[in-house]
Amino acid sequence: MSAFTNDPSEWQRLDWSLLQNSPIALYHSTSVLEEDIAWFKKNGYVVRSSSPERWESATAFLLALGKTLGFPEHFGRNLDAFNDCLSDLDVPQDGGFVLVLREFEQVAASFPTEAHAILDILASNSRRFLLTGQRLIALVHSNDPEIQFQSVGATPVLWNPLEWPAAKRVP
Repeated sequence: MSAFTNDPSEWQRLDWSLLQNSPIALYHSTSVLEEDIAWFKKNGYVVRSSSPERWESATAFLLALGKTLGFPEHFGRNLDAFNDCLSDLDVPQDGGFVLVLREFEQVAASFPTEAHAILDILASNSRRFLLTGQRLIALVHSNDPEIQFQSVGATPVLWNPLEWPAAKRVP
């Protein structure tokens, strides 16, 4: 099942307009964020939201994020474990899943490397979920109207599966 059809009426949908550019969308205005959250809920999305707090460590933030996402108790509280658990997230076929990261500027200021890695992991998993018609989107709220992040979700150019081992490419 595809995430969307090739019907021009779908191109006006909020999820389409976000996903065509990136599964990660920045928000400054709380009212715009709340309107979009309402749209997602109305259109069958599961919406989970992080609560804004000051985190003592990146590990503490990951643990709280894991609870928000319903990760299992054995969640390893590191970026690799976050990626593993996120790949097992229950993303509905109808609608999708939206993660709202509120006041993310606090995380980005305190833990810039981890903040970027979290967004990158979300973007990569979103692309993978789209392969099976499932939609994963992150709405990132910031009180800083100038906040910026490096690109996320970049994919490397890889060898095909048959020639992956270097020995298979020897002339």
